[in-house]
Amino acid sequence: MTVPTEHRLVSYGTLAPGRPNAHQLDALTGTWAKGIVRGHLLQAGWGIHYGYPGMVPDPEGPEVEVYVFTSADLPAHWARLDAFEGEAYLRQPVDVEMEGGVVKACIYRLLEEEPAPTDE
Repeated sequence: MTVPTEHRLVSYGTLAPGRPNAHQLDALTGTWAKGIVRGHLLQAGWGIHYGYPGMVPDPEGPEVEVYVFTSADLPAHWARLDAFEGEAYLRQPVDVEMEGGVVKACIYRLLEEEPAPTDE
């Protein structure tokens, strides 16, 4: 069975388990798994105040370790999560390399692209 893209959320920052805003997902039933998204981490976005850079996906970019939250509850919470992330981030589909292969998931990508990448 294929899991719809809108049932997966990629977290590379504060929403991941054990991080400052993980509580935003506490009411949802789901599972976490590790994955890889290619892109650039930038010292921009509100997450830098917590020590987490923003990300701009790029299929040709370096590998970035992420967490993928899979939950059928997500579609009912996207509007709230969009508001939480704010105008500096855009939710979009992205390819995630996982243990079983590549899957599609939603990621909150940084809209601001001017700061220098933190990756090499």
